[in-house]
Amino acid sequence: MELLRRTTPAPGPGEVLLELCYAGICHTDVNMISGAYGPGSGYAPNYPVVLGHEFTARVVDVGSGVDDLSQGTRVVSGCHLTCGLCRWCAEGRSMLCVERRVIGLDADGCWAERFIAPRRNLVALPNSVSDTLAALAEPFAVGAHAVDLSGVTMGERVAIIGPGTVGLLTLGALAGHDVSVIGRRADAPQLDHARDFGAKEVIISGDLSDDMEPFDVIFETAGNAAAASLGAARLAPGGRLVCVGLPAQSAHIDTAQLAWQEQAIIGSRAYDISTWQTIPQRLANAPQLEAIVSHKLHFEELNRALQLIETREATKVLLHP
Repeated sequence: MELLRRTTPAPGPGEVLLELCYAGICHTDVNMISGAYGPGSGYAPNYPVVLGHEFTARVVDVGSGVDDLSQGTRVVSGCHLTCGLCRWCAEGRSMLCVERRVIGLDADGCWAERFIAPRRNLVALPNSVSDTLAALAEPFAVGAHAVDLSGVTMGERVAIIGPGTVGLLTLGALAGHDVSVIGRRADAPQLDHARDFGAKEVIISGDLSDDMEPFDVIFETAGNAAAASLGAARLAPGGRLVCVGLPAQSAHIDTAQLAWQEQAIIGSRAYDISTWQTIPQRLANAPQLEAIVSHKLHFEELNRALQLIETREATKVLLHP
């Protein structure tokens, strides 16, 4: 892939011109490149579109009406462009906004030296959060929102199924809780990270037995149907399964068992704009998560970055200008 040259955009009212520090690559970006998100996918890109929705950036300039961000301020941001007026925005569930668009998918994103973002999406970073750690803010917010939805309380048995990037960041958002992380044998490097990041135990899914104690709260972050089915089967009475992943296939779940045991399945979709007010401090409380970043590559090395992700040699790849 070749780098394209575009004219630097000017910020309009309520907008901010940003200079990129680091941009993350996630599987959504990979799917966009492969053409998996066509008609009916829920996204409506107007090609050509600039990819990328995970970033750390610095303020370069501001549009009219923006008077609380100075040049050089480091910021992170959610990727949803929402109306702010509909029922869902008013109820603090802007991820369900009827006019929601996503930067890097429906609109130009952050894989650029300079790009525009709405002021209402941005939050400033404290000095205690490095540029590298901050680049994980967007997927970290996904995990943080799931934790908030779960209603998890101290003393409950908690598990995460799927030790990928979102699973590990969810572990970071569960600071203070005893958490078991469940993965496949092929996930050994990620399970090692989970152990380093404070997991109470790591478990190979094939080693689970019927006599093992069930969990009060399970976060499914693997993104496959088998993981969701496993999570439902491993719930304790009154337990909650929080589905964060997006499996391509339908999961098998015994709804009669849910009724008998008064268990619940909760869908967790990204985050609300309000979630972001908590993200800088929550990241500051989990500095160990920076170790998730395994590679930092120049934009010109995008093909290599995609190969590292495809072969699973990389845990998390960041791009920079």
